[in-house]
Amino acid sequence: MDPDSFRAVFRRVVERVKSSRVKLRKSLSQHITASPRVVNWVLENVDRSAVTLEVGSGTGILTYFLCRAVKAPVLAVEIDSAFANLSREVVSCRNAVVLVGDALDLEITADQVVSSVPYAISGRLLSKIARSNSVRRAVLILQREVVDRMLSNPGEDAYGRLSVLVKLLFDVTPGPLFHSTEFYPRPKVESRGVVLVRKRVYDDEVALVEELTRALFPFRRKILGGVVERVFKVDREELGRIGLNWSTRVYELSEGDLLRLAEYLRSRGIL
Repeated sequence: MDPDSFRAVFRRVVERVKSSRVKLRKSLSQHITASPRVVNWVLENVDRSAVTLEVGSGTGILTYFLCRAVKAPVLAVEIDSAFANLSREVVSCRNAVVLVGDALDLEITADQVVSSVPYAISGRLLSKIARSNSVRRAVLILQREVVDRMLSNPGEDAYGRLSVLVKLLFDVTPGPLFHSTEFYPRPKVESRGVVLVRKRVYDDEVALVEELTRALFPFRRKILGGVVERVFKVDREELGRIGLNWSTRVYELSEGDLLRLAEYLRSRGIL
């Protein structure tokens, strides 16, 4: 058997996990990548010349193949010290470093983020990537429902604050569905790949839209005119001045609509 094949690496990882008695922790959404299809999809979509941050090295299976494909430095951050030590043993790659830490507490300076994202931090990690302008590309595996939210359009049930933020900043390309059997232990939900390529930086204008959606989207199914009057004390008829229909429901507003409304409220000194 080729020692660098997925099957061989997976077998070595399972043996090490058993011998070291490392336990997978539900609280950290820990799973072992058990399918070469997952690894192959990631490798097909990464920029192999980009300095890369991997969030959650886990047992090191993905890191093993990632650092051999990417020619630039790879920094893998793992919150669980036992798993970080296991990753170091498995990876053994000159351009890779595995650190113990919480990626959510780090300032991201890498060009690219790769992660089979721990489910418990999906939203917070996406927000951090969005605000980290050094990140030009992200190759992620997430819960299917999170990817659905990122892809959703105005007026659809899944459309919300995450949809707006991601679409403002990135070109979003969905990847394949990954069945629960492709991870161990089996998660209760399906996963899906997604590739984000930055199209604009996170700036004051985007921050203002985030502030606006934070105020509006708790009333996502309400009529915009009524919400604006209640929250911002602005007469609904004023919305026509910026091309918005007051009878539109909040969750029907596009990213462009929200940008215009945010700028208008800022010009009035309200936001």
